[in-house]
Amino acid sequence: MWTGYTQRHLTRSINKHEVIHYPPFLGVEFKINQGENMLRLITITAVFMSLFAYQAMAADITPYGTFNYKWSHDENTSGVAHDKLENNGSILGIDVIESFDEGSSISGIAKLEVGVDVDDSGSDTLDSRLAYVGIENNGVSITAGRQAHSWVSKTANFSVYGSNAVFKYGDRSSNTIKLDNGSLSVMAMIDGSAGQDGIDMWEGSLSHSMSGIDVSVGYADDVVNDISYWGGGASTTVGDLTIASTYTVKDAATDLTGMEATIGWKALTVGYGDKEGTGTYMTYGLSHDMTESLTVYAEMQQDDLDTGTDLQHYSAGAKFTF
Repeated sequence: MWTGYTQRHLTRSINKHEVIHYPPFLGVEFKINQGENMLRLITITAVFMSLFAYQAMAADITPYGTFNYKWSHDENTSGVAHDKLENNGSILGIDVIESFDEGSSISGIAKLEVGVDVDDSGSDTLDSRLAYVGIENNGVSITAGRQAHSWVSKTANFSVYGSNAVFKYGDRSSNTIKLDNGSLSVMAMIDGSAGQDGIDMWEGSLSHSMSGIDVSVGYADDVVNDISYWGGGASTTVGDLTIASTYTVKDAATDLTGMEATIGWKALTVGYGDKEGTGTYMTYGLSHDMTESLTVYAEMQQDDLDTGTDLQHYSAGAKFTF
């Protein structure tokens, strides 16, 4: 992609105050002094950004990402509060699609998405989130790799807090194969970690819109641990008002239920959650789009735990999405 570009522009050491030159079409020069991890982050970011200017001969490549940073003031279970500035789920990713033949409805597809440790606070600057490959035909896809669970929640409407009362198997899993047509999703995980043959986990979810109401139902079976999850969610929007609810059950030795509801009006969102065996939660959020890409937000949450502890949480931040 960088034809004719010499190695001196890409070679770098980890000496302090090193100047890094990237290909001239990026038009940037960085001076860094935070070591190899931050250097790797800058390099990866530059590569992702350069994809905007890159047109593949056959495949369509779409880069995307979110840079999200927040301040928070959280109480722990001992009643001690602390302030912190930190990353809030920044990501980088690419979607790739390539038709089998000109005019064909069948395409090869792939996705790669990583979480970005913009604070350089750990050993890994990049954290794998999604990575899968598959085939798509007229909206129906079969994919394999590390993928997101298609669960029923309709109440994940906050940037920091909320979503405390939803029982689920997980957010993402490796070693999976999924069939999806936009309404019906079925996924199975076969990781061999339990030393048994066959499927270790499977799940299915169905979503449908009727009379202005979006409804979803789902079921997941953790075969290895003999735990199942099921639930449903619904949401509707009337003008500036959005109402959503989620109900889930964890079926184990003892059944546990979780219920959440959110109401949003323009910039304000209020949420309530009740998780059996844990406690109840009230969440308040304000968000405002400064531009098409830049959003600022502020949130507060009150925890009333079954242990008798009451906790307060406050946060504010900004995110830029491209």
